[in-house]
Amino acid sequence: MPALSPEELEGRLNAHRELMITWLAAMMGGEETTKALLHRLTEDDTFKDHEEDPGIAPGEGFAIETAAARESRSILEAARARMKAQLALDGAQ
Repeated sequence: MPALSPEELEGRLNAHRELMITWLAAMMGGEETTKALLHRLTEDDTFKDHEEDPGIAPGEGFAIETAAARESRSILEAARARMKAQLALDGAQ
């Protein structure tokens, strides 16, 4: 794996932090807030990369935000895939 740029690393760490805060806040709110969060995450791409003009040369802040959005999307896609696999496994039993 190639070395990550400081902006890429900061963005990825920011994404993990934001997802962890969101998840913990939902858990602290109880079952209903956790269900609402899970519904929102499975039904909608909450975290977007804001690529309005992909031809523009990104500044450092934009690069960090893009890396964070990309990492969040990657985590959510992996979680969806795991959920679907688990549901299929549970259904086969």
